[in-house]
Amino acid sequence: PNSVVSPAVLSPEAFLGRPVGTDFELADWEQVSGYYRKLANASPRVQLSSVGETTEGRDFLVAVISDEANLSRIDEIKAHAKTIADPRGKTPDELRDAVQDGKVILFVTPTMHSTEVAATEMGMQLAWLLATSEEEPWKSAREQMVVVITPSLNPDGVDHVVHWYREHVGTNLEGSSLDRLYQFYTGHDNNRDWFMLTQVETRHLTRLLYHEWFPQVLWDVHQQGNATERFFVPPYRDPLNPNLDPGIVAGINVIGTRAVMDMTRDGFSGIATGVSYDNWWNGGNRSVPARHNIIGILTEAASAKHASPIFQTEASLRDPLGSSRYQPSNQFIRPWRGGWWRVSDIVDYELAFARSLLGSLSREPEYWLTNAMQAAQRSIDAGQAGGPRGWLVTTDNRDLGATRRLIDVLLASGVEVHVAEEEFEADGRNHPAGTIVIWRDQPYGGYVKDLFELQDFPPGTSPYDVTGWTLPLLLGVRRVEITRDFTATTTSVNTPEEALRGLPGDVRLTELGEDDPITLSSADSDSWTVAVKTLQDGKPLRFLTEGSAAGLLVVDAAEDDEQRASIKINSLPRIGVHAAWSANMDEGWLRWVLDRFEIPFEIIRNETIRDGDLNDLVDVLIMPSATSTSINRGRSPSSAPAVISGGLDPEGSLAVQSFVRNGGRLITLGSSSGWAIDLFQLPLEDVTSGAGARGFSCPGSVLRGVVHSHPLTAGLPDDLALFFSGSSGWKRMGESDRKAAVRGDHSTTSLLSYAPNRLLLSGYIAKPETIEASDCWVMADVGKGQIHLFGFRPHYRAWSQATFHLLFRAMLMEAP
Repeated sequence: PNSVVSPAVLSPEAFLGRPVGTDFELADWEQVSGYYRKLANASPRVQLSSVGETTEGRDFLVAVISDEANLSRIDEIKAHAKTIADPRGKTPDELRDAVQDGKVILFVTPTMHSTEVAATEMGMQLAWLLATSEEEPWKSAREQMVVVITPSLNPDGVDHVVHWYREHVGTNLEGSSLDRLYQFYTGHDNNRDWFMLTQVETRHLTRLLYHEWFPQVLWDVHQQGNATERFFVPPYRDPLNPNLDPGIVAGINVIGTRAVMDMTRDGFSGIATGVSYDNWWNGGNRSVPARHNIIGILTEAASAKHASPIFQTEASLRDPLGSSRYQPSNQFIRPWRGGWWRVSDIVDYELAFARSLLGSLSREPEYWLTNAMQAAQRSIDAGQAGGPRGWLVTTDNRDLGATRRLIDVLLASGVEVHVAEEEFEADGRNHPAGTIVIWRDQPYGGYVKDLFELQDFPPGTSPYDVTGWTLPLLLGVRRVEITRDFTATTTSVNTPEEALRGLPGDVRLTELGEDDPITLSSADSDSWTVAVKTLQDGKPLRFLTEGSAAGLLVVDAAEDDEQRASIKINSLPRIGVHAAWSANMDEGWLRWVLDRFEIPFEIIRNETIRDGDLNDLVDVLIMPSATSTSINRGRSPSSAPAVISGGLDPEGSLAVQSFVRNGGRLITLGSSSGWAIDLFQLPLEDVTSGAGARGFSCPGSVLRGVVHSHPLTAGLPDDLALFFSGSSGWKRMGESDRKAAVRGDHSTTSLLSYAPNRLLLSGYIAKPETIEASDCWVMADVGKGQIHLFGFRPHYRAWSQATFHLLFRAMLMEAP
């Protein structure tokens, strides 16, 4: 229906000179941000601010929309929201006032994935309707709610996607994939960053959610493939994570189910619930808020071809529930019958959902505020009514960098962290002063529990994403779960530095005298940054490989130290990272890790490798995880401009071969290791493929790796937690198998294997014997050079800091 609006406030259509969702048209960030600024300047119901810059320096904008009366007391509304999110210490009158005088706060987060273009356009229309329309539900939403819209969670990507689309619209490359990641480091994986907080955009929203606004509901607006339903709304499918508050889960279900009814009555079809997206995993922009007692709503609309319409027959569509027939069901009550599908259709579906959502929230505001307060109180009560009572980060942690990172992400996520002021007893053991204490009885205690415990994914169901993510394991930080009540005198901390004041780090360093050479602990992640700077300053290092000092890095070693078993690092190697034109997320995460630890590198493109003479450019070449087909063939001419199409074969592959044989070091990560095994004809067999792997499954889990004795592994713990996701394990071929497979007889050394038993630490694995005791970090000598094959990704999504060390050792040290 047409809305009654104030003519003084320009509509998006008037500003853009076209309706939102027009075929073959997309707004770039200058237009999007320009419209929000125009709207805020013209309407007293809109407040716009920049809360910081994006990765590439654009403004990260936030639009706050409500009526004038609410905006005039916005600080009071925020204070009430904070009370609702944390009712501890409040009187009954204060709690009652927070509910009665507070307002429901809804966050709307469009366009995290910048190729999902419709939400950017929809957001402008939604902001205008909220600010101007006198119809329902817009009018009541203004009065009963505060709506906070981030025009895009990825403004950089908005520009990259729109400019690429504009460049190629009307050509055979219309709607093609970009030549880069639309988010500088993570691309589509920016929605896998919400507990690790590596990206600045993630941190901006996290700060808004858990330190400033404390909303009760978040709507995360997405698009998906177009072969099944037109629109997904919750309820999510099973399994259900038991750490989610039942009131929050019920609220998610109620909102989604009401939306199905409202949208169906309005004539929309093809809406599905309970498919694809489960309610188990942690790490997404709708799942992390749900663990903070916020109703996290995900919607997924079928995509067009960016802004180009597509035509789909009913016969080409699949049932979202997996049935062989495209048919109605209780979770898909009115199938879409096919036809043209446009970006304007997506906008219409999303606005229809917005009408339903705003209607549900504005009709019963006290109901939703009370629900949020009760969820917070249940989290607090759970920490007082039985185990776990809390968690300790012990003072014997040697990786201070990883420990600092753990405490940083907890504090940034609104978790309270304390430090023991004196020795105390818990679960029958004494713990010294300086121990970091995280009490369970806090509003976000359930979130900590979900991050700190071992996940046990229910068998019989398939996961949507990862199944295990135990954060201390991934970071390599020792934590102790306390199951019974205990007493400790603690002080809250506000920074990681305050929390770490009682952790001594590597005790071996404290035993050195004043005249001893400068020594670093390779067990501390931060030491690698110092080591790189030392090498850049022209000072060589010695990595000690035997005895109690194994794993220490010595700067300017004295003559007697030079006689000790060690690996000499004379200079910083020239490091190259292969980056094809296929926007590889694993390559982006690798760049983030190297930048985070200030390790210099060069991007090496396909054409550079094909030109040959790689030894003149780099000493170390890292191949991020990619399939052999992608590496060999690259992008086809029909999917990319000719200048960036094609892969390495044959010239580039032979150039890599020559690079290694002439003394270069090749490091392959994940799937690219299979490419290297084939290229160099290494005598290794992947145990995760073939008939013997039938029934094996390990979707995104934390496994136990066993470290083998070798100079390169000196100082590592006996066991390491590593992340397995589409990973490989190898066994060395026997002579007959090697000859049958026409493999060479290169010398290989296993540095790390999957554990022979008790392999699974967190998550899920079926038929673990498939990979038990198989190798997952193998070194091969080829000619004058070396190859390091990692069957897993040691830098996975920047989560697995415990295995960053392996990558750093392979990069910086030449094995004897």
